[in-house]
Amino acid sequence: MMKLIRTVLVVLFCAALVGASVLFFYTRTTEDNTPPEFHIDTDPIEISVTDPASSLMQGLTATDNRDGDLTQEIRIRSHSSFIRDAEFTVSYIVFDQASNYSTCSRHARYTDYVPPRFRLTRPMTFNVNETIRFDGSVIAEDLLEGDISGRIKLEKSTVVNSTPGTYQVVLSAANQMGDTVTLPLSIQIVDNSRTRAEITLRKYLVYTSAGGELDFSQFLSKVTDPMEKDQDAVISLSSVTINDSNVRLSTPGTYEVYYYYTGISGETATAILTVVVE
Repeated sequence: MMKLIRTVLVVLFCAALVGASVLFFYTRTTEDNTPPEFHIDTDPIEISVTDPASSLMQGLTATDNRDGDLTQEIRIRSHSSFIRDAEFTVSYIVFDQASNYSTCSRHARYTDYVPPRFRLTRPMTFNVNETIRFDGSVIAEDLLEGDISGRIKLEKSTVVNSTPGTYQVVLSAANQMGDTVTLPLSIQIVDNSRTRAEITLRKYLVYTSAGGELDFSQFLSKVTDPMEKDQDAVISLSSVTINDSNVRLSTPGTYEVYYYYTGISGETATAILTVVVE
């Protein structure tokens, strides 16, 4: 009887050993443990800011030893902030049907990128004791994201809004690529109890390329004077004095052009045009 039991145990052990061997062989020959492979033809790639996100896939393919071409399964995993000159790193990922995956990264560059720009919708003139607010009056626009005014920050300010005068502030705005631009502005605090003329400009902020030319008289729109008896009278724009002595259109930087007009009351009105030379 004991001999029979030993024989059965030996047979069961051998059967288990054979089964384990078969299972091991089957697993090793049928289970897919090999991740897909990326093939990069272009690094870096150059694209336009107007190109769709799919343009970041150009020059990139993926294959798998079992599933074949997986190019259509490639996804963008993430991208970095700008490294230099509108260049950034893009990270990709792809899965095969067995959930194996591979990642890769390469550089991309925008060929027509321009940093965010500011736009003023009104003169930076405030009445004494008025709260200084920039929302709605200063707009920040980005080629990649559009309106980024919600990210405008006040970096510096010398404003004392209880005292008439001209003060300085510095504003900044950043896009999601980490590109931060700053804009120094002059803020005028005026005593609204005094009757004064007003100079209106067509723009209060202009961007121009270094080496270009600008006719600052062309930015004048009109001059009004509440003391003028004939309210229909047109005040000649030639009566406005323009001071652009500190502007250097050949040198990148931020400059200011001042426009002056002395009204009938003897009060002098001032308008400021901010000029950014790139």
